[in-house]
Amino acid sequence: MDINERLQNEQLGSGQPQINPDEQRRYLGTFRERVIVAVKASQVNQTNIQSQFEAALKAQPIGKILINQDVAGASFTAYVAIAARTNHPFTLLSHVATSATQDDPIAVLLAADEAVNIDQIYFT
Repeated sequence: MDINERLQNEQLGSGQPQINPDEQRRYLGTFRERVIVAVKASQVNQTNIQSQFEAALKAQPIGKILINQDVAGASFTAYVAIAARTNHPFTLLSHVATSATQDDPIAVLLAADEAVNIDQIYFT
């Protein structure tokens, strides 16, 4: 990046260019490689999914829970309670920029601080 482009980015308030911005929008501000488990919007209200999520947290003591309040709706309180029971830190996100192409966006996920590369992150 040349100096003029960098200055223009700073003036426009966009700062440094993001790495994989579409991926970060999909995964609530983190990268896919860091996601341990994720709950889609269509699953967020299902009690069996909430139980599976809690079991996954108990099996995985690392990571931080990210909750998209706009997608999780009133169910976000259940996931906050799960986070408290399993001693996982959590962050409530609102007005998260999502891609318009997402049919079933992610409502809640558990992300590690570094790459874990788990193939199957969704509940079935």
